[in-house]
Amino acid sequence: MRKRTVRAVLVTGLAVLLSGAGCGYKTATAGRAAQGKTLLVTPLVNKTTTFEVEQMMTRALAKSFIEKSPYKVVNDMSKADFVIKGEITAMNATPVIFGRETFGSAFLVTLAAKVRLEDRKTGKVVFRNDAYLFREQYEINADTRNFFTELNPALERIASDFASSVVSTVLADF
Repeated sequence: MRKRTVRAVLVTGLAVLLSGAGCGYKTATAGRAAQGKTLLVTPLVNKTTTFEVEQMMTRALAKSFIEKSPYKVVNDMSKADFVIKGEITAMNATPVIFGRETFGSAFLVTLAAKVRLEDRKTGKVVFRNDAYLFREQYEINADTRNFFTELNPALERIASDFASSVVSTVLADF
């Protein structure tokens, strides 16, 4: 009986000790109060003819900063310490696989963007990258009765990659 009690105490103590060590994960809001920095993600400017691509990219960027950075994302310019601004400079879809009866059955989507992070009070640019470039392949169904394009899902994947890249680069540089 005594061995069981000692074993239970040891196992419990070990569990408490290991839980204090942590697993390396943290909540999305951990550390924000200590950091005290706020960020406004302004809508990106769309310099392309692709409908609403800037909205997808802006949403992904704000979401990524909320989930992966110590910045508190705000909607009011007067409450922001920093401001993200940018533009989508190019977006095109180029056929890479041609079908017998179609123009193309697989396309390569290429998106180029510029992003800068400014100190709102001084206007100083603290981070800038004018050469973001992302590519994603998507396919279309050649059967016109069951036509379905994968362009929007491809753009969503590009938006997620773009946002993750911006956040990780800003955090590494700044």
